[in-house]
Amino acid sequence: MKYFMNLRDGTEELLDPEGTEYESMDALRKAVLTTVRDLMCGDMVGGVLDFRFRIDAEDADGVIVYTLPFKHAVNIIPDTVSYD
Repeated sequence: MKYFMNLRDGTEELLDPEGTEYESMDALRKAVLTTVRDLMCGDMVGGVLDFRFRIDAEDADGVIVYTLPFKHAVNIIPDTVSYD
């Protein structure tokens, strides 16, 4: 089935005009996770990581079948060491 990965932040969106075929929902979820992490890596080069964004995966009818907010694509481990 064909799905479209649309990038949104609540006010703006970048729509996927072509879509991609995925054989299963698991394959789609993995592709969305990889896409989000790739986008975040590009942002990190500029020194900014914007957690307002998400990817909405939609089917051909425009129904959102999976959403991944950027903040859920990584695990952040806080520094607990004191450098006083």
